[in-house]
Amino acid sequence: MYDIVEIWGIYPPPLGGISVYCKRLTDILHGMDSLVTMKNFGRSRSDCAYVKDVRSAFWELFRLPFIKRRIIHVQFRNRLFLSALFFTGWKHKIVITLHNRKMLLQDGWRGRMMRLFLNRVDMVIFNDPSFAELLNTRFGTDLSKMTVLPTFLPPAEAEKRGVTPEIDNFCQKYRYTISSNASILIKNVYGDVYGFDQLIGLMDILVNRNGMDAGMIFLVSEVGDEEFLEEGIRRIESLGLKERFLILVGSDVNGYEVWERTDLFVRATSTDMEGISVKEALFSGTPAIASDVCSRPYEAVLYHCGNIEELAGKSMEILESGKRVVYEPRRDVPLRIMDIYESIRR
Repeated sequence: MYDIVEIWGIYPPPLGGISVYCKRLTDILHGMDSLVTMKNFGRSRSDCAYVKDVRSAFWELFRLPFIKRRIIHVQFRNRLFLSALFFTGWKHKIVITLHNRKMLLQDGWRGRMMRLFLNRVDMVIFNDPSFAELLNTRFGTDLSKMTVLPTFLPPAEAEKRGVTPEIDNFCQKYRYTISSNASILIKNVYGDVYGFDQLIGLMDILVNRNGMDAGMIFLVSEVGDEEFLEEGIRRIESLGLKERFLILVGSDVNGYEVWERTDLFVRATSTDMEGISVKEALFSGTPAIASDVCSRPYEAVLYHCGNIEELAGKSMEILESGKRVVYEPRRDVPLRIMDIYESIRR
């Protein structure tokens, strides 16, 4: 039997995104079935009885062949972790939600390992319908094992706790405030993953070229490259924008409450499967502009990834219009996921 369901992910913080989705999904599904719990592989510690903090990922993977059969719903994108799970999780049912498209575009051994893993799992959940063809043609994944579902769940009223005085004062200081975020500030072979350089370029155009009274709040969960951060700060200072950037690293503030407080949310990432924070901003009524690296809600404004002039031009239009947006997300996601678990249990 496969009665036990474990969601393997990261418990908040970090800010917004996948970690918050994991928490909200676990809360809802545990309320529907008490056998649904979560394994927290993140650095933060949970305060919830049905969320277990994992001290050792190695031990958790090693023990899989020796424990009771269960359904494991993976929210990770780490290829080494998924490779280990392929070898140790053979007796369990595995569901994976894909949150990032780069892991599907690998060559060499990484691509071969992803093919093996995706063909072994019992269900693949992803947001972008165009990836069904990619999974089928590139990896040979059976179409019957794919489900297209958004990975966004609206925040509950009980989650609200307000922004900090520092953030509130910053928002009051400028005519316009813009927000953005990054789960990890890093450069890789694809470049600046979360668009820190683009955000600096955006502010340079808005403030220095066009004279807009604007400030930028940039929430960063983790700094993966200290030199890259310091390099960016030096560039900000050289452009005379030091006072117009509020960069918060490792803050436990609710991301969506910051997006709600600002006039525009920017998602400048070079890789996304969905961009949960874009939907958080839209749900709060804040206009969002995002790179065109994946499908987005039609309420979001898109720009060509890396084109700072286009990003700045569209940002100016949004800010000067003063508009707010109305976005109503799908509400049936937890029920659909529970249906997947039930189909696997049988």
